[in-house]
Amino acid sequence: MIIYVAEKASVGRALSNVLPGVKKREENFIRCGGDIVAWASGHLLELCEPEDYDPAYKKWSRDTLLYVPEKWKLKEKQRTKALFVGLKKLIHGLGASDVIVNVGDGDREGQTLIDEILEHCGWKGQTKRLRLNDVNPDAIRKALSNMRDNAEYKGEYLAGQARMRADYLVGLAMTRFVTVSLREAGYKVSVLSVGRVQTPTLGLVVMRDREIQSFVPSVYYDLTAALSLDDGRKLYGKWLPNDAYSGSFNDDKKITDKEIAFNIVQKLDGADGSVVSVVKKLCSVSPSLPYSLSKLQMAASKKYDITDTLVHVQHLYESGYVTYPRTGCEYIPEGHFYEAGKVIDAIRSSCPSLSDMLGGVELSRKSAAWDDKRITEHFAIIPTAKIPGAISEKERKIYELICIRYALQFFPDYEYEETVIEFETGGEIKEKFRATGRTVINLGWQGWDKQDETDEKTEGKSGGAEGLDETQGGEKGEAGARDSLPVLCPVREGEAGTVHASLEERTTKPTKPYTYHSLLAAMNGIHAYVKDPRIKEKLRELQGIGTEATQEGILATLFERGYIEKKKKQIVSTDLGKLLINLLNGDGESKASVLVYPDMTALWEQKMSDIEGGGVSLDSFVAEVAGMVREILSGNLNVPSDITGLERRKEFGGEVVEAPCPLGCGADARRFSGKYGFYWKCLCSPDVIFKDVDGIPVVKESRAEAPCPVKGCSGKAVRLISKKDGRSFWKCPKCEKFFDDNDGKPSIREKKGKK
Repeated sequence: MIIYVAEKASVGRALSNVLPGVKKREENFIRCGGDIVAWASGHLLELCEPEDYDPAYKKWSRDTLLYVPEKWKLKEKQRTKALFVGLKKLIHGLGASDVIVNVGDGDREGQTLIDEILEHCGWKGQTKRLRLNDVNPDAIRKALSNMRDNAEYKGEYLAGQARMRADYLVGLAMTRFVTVSLREAGYKVSVLSVGRVQTPTLGLVVMRDREIQSFVPSVYYDLTAALSLDDGRKLYGKWLPNDAYSGSFNDDKKITDKEIAFNIVQKLDGADGSVVSVVKKLCSVSPSLPYSLSKLQMAASKKYDITDTLVHVQHLYESGYVTYPRTGCEYIPEGHFYEAGKVIDAIRSSCPSLSDMLGGVELSRKSAAWDDKRITEHFAIIPTAKIPGAISEKERKIYELICIRYALQFFPDYEYEETVIEFETGGEIKEKFRATGRTVINLGWQGWDKQDETDEKTEGKSGGAEGLDETQGGEKGEAGARDSLPVLCPVREGEAGTVHASLEERTTKPTKPYTYHSLLAAMNGIHAYVKDPRIKEKLRELQGIGTEATQEGILATLFERGYIEKKKKQIVSTDLGKLLINLLNGDGESKASVLVYPDMTALWEQKMSDIEGGGVSLDSFVAEVAGMVREILSGNLNVPSDITGLERRKEFGGEVVEAPCPLGCGADARRFSGKYGFYWKCLCSPDVIFKDVDGIPVVKESRAEAPCPVKGCSGKAVRLISKKDGRSFWKCPKCEKFFDDNDGKPSIREKKGKK
């Protein structure tokens, strides 16, 4: 017998449809002849809490900040306990000749969550690995014929364990450290959460806000000149910084001394000038590559303000409409080129709005995206040949973004001629001016997609000067998508004329606050934000902090915990977020400041990759992390005596209402007052909120779910209660439609006036 264990039910169902044998659906698995397809639901196990090892750690105090298990243990998650018990029975029923196939998602986390189940259940038998980049039948059949020994992926499992243990040690100990420090100082606080990745990400936002707040504008001067030729032609150029005035520049090589700037203008105005160089260059730009997950997240955020892209693209993948989404690759296997006709036909059928664009597709073209040498385990996110059925509006927008990037691979390059002209004037000290222009030869792919989701020219640049692009001159022509350069008037080297100079006073502008897509870009280009130049160089090729698949969730966590907020499209830190970073950073000498900056966690991401490759051992990495945490805990946080927004027990009193935790942890939950009334929280589960029922904490009931009644929608509707009249109704989060409640099941609402 073979038992296939998928990460999700949707993947399990797609796999079962391809396997031979009579299908029989049973609870939480499907029989396929003599074999079985079962599934998890994300992680079914979690690391045991410190109090699971030692009850003394239930109480948060200076003595219970850090617990490093001698032997790391896992426990079943209560939410999915029935699913785990079912899997355990299946595994324990196997014989020595039977086989288990790990069908977790094709990444480190997918490998780990299935392997940890097998290890926890004591499975020692033969294990295979099936990695699916596409859940369409043909792709599944191809993957089934190329299964490998699961032991080949042990490095990914060890790296996944390293990630969990590092997060455990840093998150639990530092959360207790900050929270206990504030309570000892007399403040009434519940829990201030600290995380290995979330805290340096918050640090990026806080420091950006601090930089903007402390910004002091300064004046600089733009020098431009027009060279008027005898026949009326004019060439406009930007002054090139002259070393003779080097003491009068700012960091952007802009002249800041007003007197010197005016003297230059007076010296040059009406002077003779001549063209000293004319350089023309033919250039071409290949189509933008297909999307990796992070690039897709940035594009969806920038164009549509979608901040939960992974949820929607995962649904598209599980429905068979796009390939595997949790990828950092932007290239496609060369073998997929021969399936392009079917894929383009699917796009044409499902995206009428792209019909004009698709008319220009030339399937004989092969862009640089098709490159086997650039692919490791996964490839770029591309459409499949399956035509989408009913999908939500957000899914449709994301699907179209993916389709556009794919279709661009069959368009010509953007071709243009770039011209750079320099003219010179002045007496003893020569002054040079430069004009840059562009003539479009073939607009190519840029005629259909001029978006660049990562184009933030001045973002992150302190004291950025307004108008940093060079002044161009001449008649305006058709411009490229990335920089609007004009068509220059034709000139020859040596031509002479009269110079008319001008001066414009400008003021430096502060760097911009982060937006969702620029913060994602910062997380992925983290080397630009590290302090140590040696570390910066090491991290230049690293993907960033967190992984492509976790970064969106990290930002969601920061929003949920009230550390950052959105103001229109800008992301800024809250008072609570600033407080946490200030506590950890201290005066810059605090031992905890290492958690604020991205250097440490980015290097840890590198070490996890080394663990995956066998260059670093799991135990040595965990010991290093534990040692660093102990070092931080040996110091103290400098807690201010008066923190705005935090209530002090000594001064304000106020009755603290507590009651036994409804999860049975043995500690007391505490009652809080929120926007919608009272709620409860307990230290045993900082992210869980309990309902207040007659002054007692009660675990919130899980919402009922049922298959969505919309034909073609694979989502699950959730039963909700109307606040207005208390009636039940249903909503499907996938197709975003509402339904009536009919005897505990969702029912499509009849149109008004229809009986």
